[in-house]
Amino acid sequence: MKRLCSIIAIVFTIQVYGQSPAETEIIKLSNRIFKWEVENKIDSLEKLFDEKFVVVNGSGESKFKEEYIQFLRSGNFVHNSIEIEENKAAVSNNTATVIGKGRFAVTVSGTQKTLFLSYVEVFTRSSPNADWKILAMYATAQQH
Repeated sequence: MKRLCSIIAIVFTIQVYGQSPAETEIIKLSNRIFKWEVENKIDSLEKLFDEKFVVVNGSGESKFKEEYIQFLRSGNFVHNSIEIEENKAAVSNNTATVIGKGRFAVTVSGTQKTLFLSYVEVFTRSSPNADWKILAMYATAQQH
């Protein structure tokens, strides 16, 4: 009986917390974006950003693709390290989202800071066989 209960608990846990292959793919893509930000691979990021890409911060300031690329290239904002604490993806047809939390060590105009952020990323693709592009990112500071 104990064994049966354990098996049921494991199956239930997998169903609740498991990610589909498509969701796992999106999580890997999200992690790659963070890796490229730390490695300062701006050209790689630029290729992954959709033409209508926008990033919005917690104060409501937004930057579209070209402006954000220039911002990253300026050297005034540097990602030193990013540690993702949790993230979860959802995929519906040709749209995907990632919701997560993490610790972002950055340098802003020469001053190092550690930011605890909650974030949302939105991905899109033109068809099921097309590559995913990131359409939007939003981040806001967490209470810590």
